Amino acid sequence: MRGDWGIVKGIVFVLVLLPTVVSAQVIQGIPRSPIAPTIISGDRVPEDFYIMPWIATGVVYDDNVFFAPQGRKQGDVLLRVTPGLQASYQSAPFTIVGNYRFDSEVYSKLDQLNSAQQRQFGTLETRWHPSTSWTIGNTFGYAETNTPFELNLLTSAQTARFRTERYFANPAAEYRFDTLTKLLGQYAYARDKFGGVEVNSNIINVSVEHKIGSHDTLGPAYIGRYFTFNGDSSGSVGGDPGSFQSHAMLLSWGHDFSSDTRLDMRAGPRIEDGDLADRPEAFVGLRQRIPHGDISLSYISAVTTTIGTVGATRTESVILRASHEPVKYFTVTVAPSVTWIKNSSFDSTIYTGYIEGAYQFNKYVTAKGSAYFTYQEGNFQPTGGVSIADSVIARNLYWLRLEFTYPTRWE
Repeated sequence: MRGDWGIVKGIVFVLVLLPTVVSAQVIQGIPRSPIAPTIISGDRVPEDFYIMPWIATGVVYDDNVFFAPQGRKQGDVLLRVTPGLQASYQSAPFTIVGNYRFDSEVYSKLDQLNSAQQRQFGTLETRWHPSTSWTIGNTFGYAETNTPFELNLLTSAQTARFRTERYFANPAAEYRFDTLTKLLGQYAYARDKFGGVEVNSNIINVSVEHKIGSHDTLGPAYIGRYFTFNGDSSGSVGGDPGSFQSHAMLLSWGHDFSSDTRLDMRAGPRIEDGDLADRPEAFVGLRQRIPHGDISLSYISAVTTTIGTVGATRTESVILRASHEPVKYFTVTVAPSVTWIKNSSFDSTIYTGYIEGAYQFNKYVTAKGSAYFTYQEGNFQPTGGVSIADSVIARNLYWLRLEFTYPTRWE
């Protein structure tokens, strides 16, 4: 149930829904499993082993299969089948969850794109509570895909169609000094391989949060990044293949206006390769619970890597998300966003829109209809090529599918 649609919901999860600002700024992973929310928000899972096979099947219309510029688009209708498996052991001190899924696609006209494994994703997540003060977690993951834009979680950048692999690890720890103060640390490593290029991303995040009164948290934070780019980048869009490093000292503040309204802010200057950047490192997130739903608004200013290019990419994003259950078992989600990205070889603005309607017949079967719209405009300087001015890549996708899950406890 991922693929093209997974990236949209993955972006929403990474940038809006994660409970900590730490994760919102550093994770360089893959779209999460679509059945994760079922486990998080559903009935309590027994402290035991369980297994959950699932499958989704549906029809997709893609009006720009090859991510081509305006005027050269090719569209097609395809059948997508996505089997998946989740296995887990959960207990009070220790939890481990493994997820694996892949997409098989059959195209109506462009049958040269047919593939039994158009993309595949796998993750292994652990969480350990060795004491009441410590929480230690880790996430390992792997992705292989022919449509690598879905790995550009922070930028939503639309790139060409080519085979890409990603390996990543994300260990994290939290230590509570007392009921008011906690220390958080996180390291994120990712390796991307596409064409003859290998991109290595290393990100460190450390913060302290101290509760002041009953409504506020305050504390310092640090984010450090180190990117390297190896191999032959002549087939990429371009960019500076030299290594990149940045350091940002931040101040974070969180405030509960009420039990339904929460504001989180984190900002500070960023030093890039020894020079002060013209944009700060920043995250601002406002979330409002409403009857039968919630609304979130976020702003992010950060640095990341982009599949299909080399060099660091500065990115700024504004994301609005609204989810509402107008009638029982039927949920509507809307998520528009705008992102500005800048690299040494390109400068682009990306507009996206996502809307989904989901009806859950029972705990096993859910019907969903989705639409995803993206419009990317900018200037490019390909490596060894002629610069391209005012390039526009527009892409619309529509997907109707059924999702089947079957949770089973291991006796």
